Amino acid sequence: MAPEENPSPTESTPPPPEAAPPAESKASVQERLDRVLHEAARKLEETAEQFERLGSQGTKASEYSQKVASQLRTGARYLEGAEVDDLLERTRSTVRRHPVASLGIAFGAGFVLARLLRR
Repeated sequence: MAPEENPSPTESTPPPPEAAPPAESKASVQERLDRVLHEAARKLEETAEQFERLGSQGTKASEYSQKVASQLRTGARYLEGAEVDDLLERTRSTVRRHPVASLGIAFGAGFVLARLLRR
């Protein structure tokens, strides 16, 4: 058996990785999230208007439609006045306290969004 050669430190050192592109600043990410929140609030308002139009027929279904529209508007107002950091902290806290319920809500919201976006 031949003795193993010990490579010099310069031979075994891998080349340095290429510099990664600079990460977005926290302010930039928050600005994007604020735009997304405002867009979501606008979409909720539009959906509320659609439910109100459906609810103008005076039936039991229209009563439920009006309640849904009211809740959507409440959600839209909440999103318009919300700060990103506050929303993230409240979401983390809620998920930690109620992990199973959070999964169920996430599944339900994903299902509804998928149905809405498929149109």
